[in-house]
Amino acid sequence: MAHDFGPRTRLIHGNQGFDHGEFRSHAFPIFQTSTFKFDSVEDGKQIFSGISKHDAYSRISNPNHRQLEDRLCILEEGEAAQVFDSGMSAIKVALMSFIRSRSHIVAHNNLYGGTCGLLKELGNFGVETTFVDAKHTSNVIHALTPETKIVFLETPSNPMLDICDFEEIKHFLRIMERNDIIIMIDNTFATPCNQKPLTRGADIVIHSLTKYICGSGKYIGGAIVTSQELMRVVWERHSGSGGMMDPETAANITINVMSIYDRVQRHNDNASKIALWLKNKQSVAKVYYPGLFNHPNHDVAARLMSGFGGMISFRLAGADNSKTATFLNQLANDERNGEGIITLSVSLGSVDTLICCPALSTHLKILPEERLAQGITDDLIRLSVGTEDVEDIIYSLERGFQIIA
Repeated sequence: MAHDFGPRTRLIHGNQGFDHGEFRSHAFPIFQTSTFKFDSVEDGKQIFSGISKHDAYSRISNPNHRQLEDRLCILEEGEAAQVFDSGMSAIKVALMSFIRSRSHIVAHNNLYGGTCGLLKELGNFGVETTFVDAKHTSNVIHALTPETKIVFLETPSNPMLDICDFEEIKHFLRIMERNDIIIMIDNTFATPCNQKPLTRGADIVIHSLTKYICGSGKYIGGAIVTSQELMRVVWERHSGSGGMMDPETAANITINVMSIYDRVQRHNDNASKIALWLKNKQSVAKVYYPGLFNHPNHDVAARLMSGFGGMISFRLAGADNSKTATFLNQLANDERNGEGIITLSVSLGSVDTLICCPALSTHLKILPEERLAQGITDDLIRLSVGTEDVEDIIYSLERGFQIIA
């Protein structure tokens, strides 16, 4: 009987047993080439018809892509994966693979600003998106129409850390016999270490690989993970999308992802301690973290997630635009002067701690009234908790709180 290797082992060694070639390299080499040789005309024909799995052109596929895709399938327990040059490229291709003019999408009303913008832009091409409070499954179900093709969710969401019960949504779709509707989950905030949507009813998982999957803040990428059946539809769209990842980037993200289990455990541990610390701060009006018992959907998060992640949002008490800027500028000055360790920056999921005000950065282009309806106000702070010593993160935050006390 074959030995059942554990997830960490499989993440390091992979599933596919790649042949490292005649050079017998221990490390998987970088295939920095635009095109690949065919052994014959028939060989080329089989590759382009999909019969052969060999590569033809790096805009379509490359061994470094396939090595990373193999690791992503291991992480998400998916059958097939496709990498892209950014998370937004992955989202765009995923959506466009399953919609046509007059199609309808139901989406959670709290999403990354770029995703909101893309969904609204699709309206120019006859695709309507209805944004609902998807924390309540009934809102999703009531928004469905005969033309609905996709339910799109982030859970936890950016930046409000909303939890949406995609497992329950799938349950109702089955009862309604709406198997034509695809549930897409952006799993970037949770990471597959904490949540595996494909095992709980989701059809497609999307990642910004730039964040926790990479973990170093050095490389940009995106990915779709799904079943072989649905990936065949995605592949029809992706080869013409132009959004292909550079082979060197794929190779470096593959190296980084091998340590994700240990990194994410540290993110989880640090964030849970900091969330509790923030909850007891007089300068903080409210903390948004799914691991807190008072989180509105904590029970759902506890069922869907094995860990609660490294992302926290919180509101400064009595803050306005000026007070928020004072707080963040203090942290930025401390980091620049070596007196603190928290970087004022967008993005997230790096081993170092990052902080920003979404209303003044990532969600700035969303209409003010829409931001207000989502709770994205000038006093809301988003914290990507790193893997540093937790006492040092707390110390750095405390210096910011002292300046606005």
